[in-house]
Amino acid sequence: MTTSSRSRKPAADAPTSATPDTDAPEASTPVPAAAPLEPPTEAAPDPLPTQLTEVERVPVAEALPEVINGLIIDSDTRQPPTDLDTVFERVTPHGTTVVSTIRLVENQTDPYGRTRTTLLTAQGAQLSTEAAQLIMQRLRDQADARHAINQ
Repeated sequence: MTTSSRSRKPAADAPTSATPDTDAPEASTPVPAAAPLEPPTEAAPDPLPTQLTEVERVPVAEALPEVINGLIIDSDTRQPPTDLDTVFERVTPHGTTVVSTIRLVENQTDPYGRTRTTLLTAQGAQLSTEAAQLIMQRLRDQADARHAINQ
């Protein structure tokens, strides 16, 4: 019977000695006489960054369609937003980033009568003020058109 690396018990026919063999080459890592009670602890991985740097962040203007000419609605209520002043809120008082308070989608109807829905902003998405102004201008135009029709 030989010594297994798992049990670390001496073989029955091998002589047991308290002194290690001097002829055996030195091991690069010392082997403990007894196994530790706790498993070895590994270094914790570095936490992921909470915010992306400017180099990694995709500009929002590239994600928006060039022309927004469909009906912009709140995806929860399926109606255009009623209070346009609360659609976007500034992250900091004098910053250039705003946060969308609702999920806005654009519905367009193609010549065949099919409706295509495009996500403009997700709820909680951070946008630049330029992209938010594009959406707000289209929302104001929509509201003016609805107001003109209702009169």
